[in-house]
Amino acid sequence: MIRRLHFAFLSLFALSALSTSHADAQIADVPTAFNEIDVNSRVLNFEAGDVPVPVGGHWQGIQMRRDADGDRSQVFLSHDSATTAYIYVVEFSDSLDVPGRIIHRHEFSSDGDSPPLRHSGGIQLVEDVLVVGVEDNQRKTRSEVQFWEVSDPTKFRQLTHVTVQRRGEPKAQTAGAVGMVKQGDGHILAVANWDSRAIDFYVSNEKPLLDPECRFTHERQWSAERADISRWNPGTAFGSHQAIQLLADVSGTIYLIGFHTDSQDAERADLFLVDLQQPVETMLRQVSSREVTLNDGIHFRYAAGLWVDQSKLHFLASERNLQPLTRLMITGSKSH
Repeated sequence: MIRRLHFAFLSLFALSALSTSHADAQIADVPTAFNEIDVNSRVLNFEAGDVPVPVGGHWQGIQMRRDADGDRSQVFLSHDSATTAYIYVVEFSDSLDVPGRIIHRHEFSSDGDSPPLRHSGGIQLVEDVLVVGVEDNQRKTRSEVQFWEVSDPTKFRQLTHVTVQRRGEPKAQTAGAVGMVKQGDGHILAVANWDSRAIDFYVSNEKPLLDPECRFTHERQWSAERADISRWNPGTAFGSHQAIQLLADVSGTIYLIGFHTDSQDAERADLFLVDLQQPVETMLRQVSSREVTLNDGIHFRYAAGLWVDQSKLHFLASERNLQPLTRLMITGSKSH
């Protein structure tokens, strides 16, 4: 079943009971939570201030969390440019009713080669670790998946021991969108290449991410070209996802949500069951899809992401670039 989700302005709706939560909190039943996302939504604004902005690019990925005290919210927004990949951290008060303010801008490291890794794409925040793909979007032959400890959002600390380096033919080993989820003592990492034509899955060695001995190894690759979609529901083609997110239910079942703006300019969020034990053709199976109507100028082709809060799912989206007052959007849930 394809459902249409309409967003409304802040003056019409308000989200309540949003409490402290990490972005990867588990939920009991992912498909049910996915389909329960409702029309309740709000517009968040933040002021540009005087933070310098590199030329070029647009917002790419978005994540949200409450701080440890639960009295503030932080939004992480990745961006590419003509020279460097970077991210903004925007802080909001607990009510979310007043414009947020930029508290930090961080530039992601490149690898010293040319052209630079200047494109940071879709991101995911897992507890206090932000995972991001940075890529060469000119030759499209190199990328890195980087991990940053962000318990203090104004002081990013790179976990270089878990960096995943990718090299290959043009578009094959880029990293335009990444997702990660904790499973047992380890983590599963998903990396989508150019236009999300293939997704590589990596598995950690079950050591904590902050442990210098932690490493990721490549497990398997799923590709849209080889996919068997005969059991997909509703059976739509795999999109050119701007952002992908991994999440798990309480049983440990893994799901992937992909966000994209399709060729007809429809905004879509697609839910897939992930089973790495299946043949590569059926490792991903679509189990639901939502069509989302966003406010004018806001698209999933710009920043898109997922926030899990108190076992409820929220979609996040943004307009294209930094404005004097930049608009973000967050969905609600039927249970709020």
